[in-house]
Amino acid sequence: MLKLKSGRDLSSGLTAQALGLEDIARFGIHGGISVLAFDPVQSLLAAGTDTGRVYVFGQPGVEVEFDLCPGKPILHLRIVKSIYLVSVDGNNAVTVLSLDTKDVLSVFTPNSPITAMESDPALDWLFLGLENGLTIVYDVDRGTKAPYRIGNLQKTALPRAPMSPVLFIALHPRSFQVILIGYENCAVVYSMVDENILLVLAYEVPPGAPGGDLHPSQHTRSRFPRLTTGAWHPNGHHIVTAYEDGCFVFWDAKEGVLLQARTVEDTEVNIARQSYVSTSDIADNPREPIYRLAWCCTTNPEDTSLLIAGGQPGSLPLKGITYMEFGPTPLIQITSYQAQGDHYSQPRRQRIYPVPEGADPVDFIMIPRMSPYYAGNHDPFALLVILSSGELYSIEYPTGAALPVASMFPPSLCWIQPRMSAFSVASVRREQWIGMMASKKRQGDAMLNGGAPARSRLRKFDTRNIVLTGHSDGWVRLWDASHGELEDSQILDLSIADALERSVDVRVSAISFAGQMGEMSIACETGELVYFKFGLNRPISPEERQRRLESTDVMEPNGRLQVIRHISGRIDPQMKEGFLPVFVLSPQRGPITAVKNSDIGFLAVGYQFGTLAVVELRSMSLIYLEDVNGLGIELSNNRKFPLRPGDRSSTQSQGVQLEIPFSLEFSIMALEGDGFSSIILSVGTNLGRLLTFRIIPVRGGMHAVQFVGAVQLKGKVIATIPFDTEYGVSAVASPTILQKLPQGIVISGALIAVTPEEARVIRPAKTKMTGKSFDDKVLVAGLSLLRQGDTLVLVCLTESGFIRIYAVPSLKEITSLSAQKFHDVRYASRSIVSLNGDVLLGIGKNESALFNVWGKAMAVKATGKNGEKISDSLYDVMKKQPPRPAISTIQWMSGTKYVNADDFDLLSTYALAIVFVVVLIGIVQLEVRIARNLKG
Repeated sequence: MLKLKSGRDLSSGLTAQALGLEDIARFGIHGGISVLAFDPVQSLLAAGTDTGRVYVFGQPGVEVEFDLCPGKPILHLRIVKSIYLVSVDGNNAVTVLSLDTKDVLSVFTPNSPITAMESDPALDWLFLGLENGLTIVYDVDRGTKAPYRIGNLQKTALPRAPMSPVLFIALHPRSFQVILIGYENCAVVYSMVDENILLVLAYEVPPGAPGGDLHPSQHTRSRFPRLTTGAWHPNGHHIVTAYEDGCFVFWDAKEGVLLQARTVEDTEVNIARQSYVSTSDIADNPREPIYRLAWCCTTNPEDTSLLIAGGQPGSLPLKGITYMEFGPTPLIQITSYQAQGDHYSQPRRQRIYPVPEGADPVDFIMIPRMSPYYAGNHDPFALLVILSSGELYSIEYPTGAALPVASMFPPSLCWIQPRMSAFSVASVRREQWIGMMASKKRQGDAMLNGGAPARSRLRKFDTRNIVLTGHSDGWVRLWDASHGELEDSQILDLSIADALERSVDVRVSAISFAGQMGEMSIACETGELVYFKFGLNRPISPEERQRRLESTDVMEPNGRLQVIRHISGRIDPQMKEGFLPVFVLSPQRGPITAVKNSDIGFLAVGYQFGTLAVVELRSMSLIYLEDVNGLGIELSNNRKFPLRPGDRSSTQSQGVQLEIPFSLEFSIMALEGDGFSSIILSVGTNLGRLLTFRIIPVRGGMHAVQFVGAVQLKGKVIATIPFDTEYGVSAVASPTILQKLPQGIVISGALIAVTPEEARVIRPAKTKMTGKSFDDKVLVAGLSLLRQGDTLVLVCLTESGFIRIYAVPSLKEITSLSAQKFHDVRYASRSIVSLNGDVLLGIGKNESALFNVWGKAMAVKATGKNGEKISDSLYDVMKKQPPRPAISTIQWMSGTKYVNADDFDLLSTYALAIVFVVVLIGIVQLEVRIARNLKG
């Protein structure tokens, strides 16, 4: 075993028995969102994924996961009577779970694929539409299929029409007995009490009428567009049906009279016209089908609006949800059919709620304030849109503004609004983090407040691991990964969009947060870097604000480029405390490949063109901007580095690879041969070199960067890890050590440089002390310690899914911990190793898992008698459902029967009794025949 200067083994207190992988928590979503369900009574949101999992979210800290159908998507999801969670998965299985006990109560698989599902908050019944056209009923409370069923109504109404699956089911909003069932060729209004068809709604576009077709060649023939979806007006007097050609049609629900047929742009599209000119500029492109409708109302059910997903010309660049506000509905008793149709042709307001560029909306749900009725569209305040990418987008209703995601959603859902594009972890002192959270401006109540979190234990360490996620819309969100205290469950967020004064091309590509200094550097995919500093926004005069807005840019030392722009004038005057934008760094050297914000006032940035930039943050001065390609190497004798430093010409024609900074770290230690300690910048490159720079003071209180030396390794350098060889702790630069430099302290330090193929302990700048070759490629590496002095270890995550622990400095393997159950090599490189032993492991495109290598000593969630984790509570028995809306007096006087929930439940009882009597009669007849045969 190699002994360094101190002669100490920094891992002497460890054996394989002292290390164990503790599974602590999950963050994010496994897969993409495929379906949503919301219950306003319990204030719970359920999300199904395309990987077969269902998540239920409540108030901060409440999150329960169910793995129902691994590898298959969740197709339908409902919360029934606020206590049953019902899902239909890719295996066609109906699974009923209890939100109270969190147990699976029943599983049912019909003999035909399920194509539609409907439920009512006041009923135990679940209506399932099947591919064969039947509608069956599942009794959720009893966990059994009910004898009652509805036949293929299209076959009865249109005998010559081809067979059709059930496309949608919608219960009458005020009457239990009436149901709307949609097929490909018609929608049928059916009375379940009288067991007869009340209406058949079949839509035909005659010749000469434009319909929803944009191309004029389609207008010369009669068309029967395929039905896609439909909905009831909240008062039950009208019905809207939508079609594959982008039309939607309003009907009278009593007589079946067509009131209005329109698209989102045009009206009366079912009426023939002498000459029709498309209102669209892109007439050659088909219109999108309408695949989702929501007929919403305010607290007054007569004051309505319609939300439409789809129906736009297919090639329009702006995708979104169409909003039409119709206002109070005319009284049908005194309003003609023509006037009712005119009401739907002239909405008060119409607009498009846009969704993020690059994704299409595929479904959405409304978020009502209190009532679960009117198909979940009663007095909503928001809508959640599922995008084709599996991400979510939340919209305030009815304004259409984007919701403050960090204030209203749990962290796991924030990861996919939109999907994160950058990921980092930083350590922050507990008191400092609580102070930062106290500065967060309250933006109203959270969307979810149901359930109760399980009792948790506090983390051992005084420092908190803060997770930072960057997103494609320019937002960065911070939250405590430990989930140890309720006060830490909030999310802190900031955006670079305002700092850059634009809303496009703001995708975050990298983040570095100096926790002790409260400084953050955010890299944009365009190559710009925005620097923020946490602090008070002190009031300034309008003149000073204007001066800052007009301030000149800082120049490079050679005066060639304007690379630093001061942006303190762009601080929001309403912000009292928070992350304040200071400057933008933009040297135009390509995309950013690495960024490191130190706790001692220096910032290092690597660029795709091979450039390294160093900024002194105290004076906001650029003190280094040079190319590192072949730096310190004799160019004539090395074919790998034919370019001179500063030459950024294309290398493809020369068949060589440009050297790029890939890993950056600041440390404080004594270089080999020095009798004093220095600020060291270590730069690992993609070509396997470890470059060492020293930051030295110069006249005027400034600093300069001095190249010291380089070491060649095998493979790209993925980590540069400094440590103190005497005290067995990290040697990463900190303010405490920096303050002691004038006293002449000498820190005996070394670096562990890690590549996928090997690790080396190096005495900066050039001396290789010891090394270790890997037989399994390493993806991520970092130092961890349980206590100072004798428990310092190197933690490496390998390509095969193992977490290997190596002694320091000998690099002898102590143990290997398997994480293969959670391993996905596509996302594992996003993992991070923390100094306290936490390993945040990337296990999916939207999910990470928190482990700790020091065994069960670090468990967070409370455990039961048998050691099982106690999950969060979801169901509150004290929250009662409001009564279901009933039919109006006019509907009752016109002959509509009033059936309450108890009466409706008798349908199942009567059907079961009839089945029992039929079976009993059959048994008696069989016994009589047997007796006669015996006598014969």
